[in-house]
Amino acid sequence: MIELATHFVSRGWPVFPLAPGGKVPVVPRERGGHGCRDASLDLNRVEAWWRDYPDANVGVATGRRSGLLVVDIDPRKTEQWLESVNALALPQTFTVKTWSGGWHLYFTYTFEKRITIGTDLLPGIDWRGEGGYVVAPGSTVEGRLYEIARNLPIIPAPVALIERIEGARRQRREIVSTSRRVGEDGAEHMVIGESRRNDSLMRIGCSIRRWGVELHALLEALRAINADHCEPPLEDAEVRQIAASCVNYPPSSTRISL
Repeated sequence: MIELATHFVSRGWPVFPLAPGGKVPVVPRERGGHGCRDASLDLNRVEAWWRDYPDANVGVATGRRSGLLVVDIDPRKTEQWLESVNALALPQTFTVKTWSGGWHLYFTYTFEKRITIGTDLLPGIDWRGEGGYVVAPGSTVEGRLYEIARNLPIIPAPVALIERIEGARRQRREIVSTSRRVGEDGAEHMVIGESRRNDSLMRIGCSIRRWGVELHALLEALRAINADHCEPPLEDAEVRQIAASCVNYPPSSTRISL
């Protein structure tokens, strides 16, 4: 895997090690790991990582450091995913087929706009910009490969895509979930529907992170919320990736008192 990691460095993509066969950072917080914020173009550092973790998957940081914006198409989320792809009408670009049968479409973008990370741009479609990362082609999850589907030049993100992302983020800030169901105890319980699971867990996780909560505790909280409130629950690998994304954000700079 070290050859794979150094290859992406040669392309100008900052990389960092992920758990072998997984999607979460391999260097734990207690050993000084900071997820995709550790991603580096320093060959000495990259080679040292893969000497320590020779079977580690390769993570590529998106956003300013790599100049990458990645659109994540996941057919597992909804039967409407193809309608979403057609609605976006994205041009062909460098594309990776993911372990789960989805696709990562790679674009470059300018930094006049702050594009971070988000979910449910349309049903079945997420995006990764500043503060995010993707699993690089050549890595495997659960024995299945991330492989290049279209080995094309990476093209600039269409203006329409950037505008749609900005619009989705503005709209999402105004949405308050009010879905409820009555449980066996007769009380009302919050329900996070299928189309809102990733976004809701990401927002909840980032709120928890503001308090300085670290990865292990944050992950356990999101697992409990996923099990109790998401219908149907997300796979654990997705919850772990959401938690890993949340801890890439620094805790609140404003002092929080109990």
